[in-house]
Amino acid sequence: MQQHIESGCEKCATTAKVWHNLFAVTQAEAGFVPPPDTVRIVKSQFIPPLQPSPGFLLTFDSSLQPVTAGIRGAMAATQFLYESDDYFIDLRVEPRRVEDQDCLIGQVLRRTGREPKISGLRVWLKDAAAILASTTTNDLGEFQLEFSGAERPHLVIHQDGAGDIILPLYGVGRKSFHEKDLDRWA
Repeated sequence: MQQHIESGCEKCATTAKVWHNLFAVTQAEAGFVPPPDTVRIVKSQFIPPLQPSPGFLLTFDSSLQPVTAGIRGAMAATQFLYESDDYFIDLRVEPRRVEDQDCLIGQVLRRTGREPKISGLRVWLKDAAAILASTTTNDLGEFQLEFSGAERPHLVIHQDGAGDIILPLYGVGRKSFHEKDLDRWA
């Protein structure tokens, strides 16, 4: 091909020059690639929020309530109450003094006095597909999980034969680098 261009074919020489210039432009573009951390942060802004399982409604979120004067600087727990036609699921996330460490305490209650057991339900705390912690409910439907490093944590409660219950823990995930800096300088 090079011999043909050197033999004087203007049309092929012009085409080769266009492709050579395009190649040079694409090589220069590599210098404009944003850092992977920046790409991850921007992409996270476009992830749709995780929704509770169908039939479950978040009826209480303590992070939406005004904080009592005098305890605004304290490490406050976040409480959630989810309800469905069959269940009340009460959750409390307590921050630990250890950095990025939290404790989730919960209880699964039946709405009616029916007897199907609420003990022995498998419970997982997940972040995307990763399992952060797991346990089973006791005779009263209670459970406790300790975890750290979650971005978008959600609770999964397994019911044999009835499918999994998925409950997002809104606002509980690890703060971004920028939010940590703002807290430190505030």
